[in-house]
Amino acid sequence: MNNRRVFLKSALAMAAGLSLVGVRKASAESGPFPSNIVYTADDQGQWKGKAQTHLPQVTVDGGKVTLQTKHPHSEKHFIVRHTVVTADGKVVGATVFAPADTPVSTYEIAEKGEYYATSFCNLHDLWVTKFTV
Repeated sequence: MNNRRVFLKSALAMAAGLSLVGVRKASAESGPFPSNIVYTADDQGQWKGKAQTHLPQVTVDGGKVTLQTKHPHSEKHFIVRHTVVTADGKVVGATVFAPADTPVSTYEIAEKGEYYATSFCNLHDLWVTKFTV
């Protein structure tokens, strides 16, 4: 039963992330994400004050990219997934977490450019950090 819940939450996070990248692309290139759908450091919406524990922190070392969400985990409240997406919407890496996992993930990215790191919380939705490799 627990694996099914994790799978369903992961599928939802993936669908939300991919569809929202399309929404972002359709808006003005420098415009914000839709409020209260995608959360960022600048637009925390209804979750104001939660960025420190929900926004993915990105470390870039050459082509090695590490995402960390400093979020305490419990059975009822945890980070479900990290995803790295190119500026044009291609998913280049993703990691699914269980409640007992630490939300840290590492990816090798060969191409330089702009990317988006996502962190999906089962209670506080989708958080996005833009970064450059």
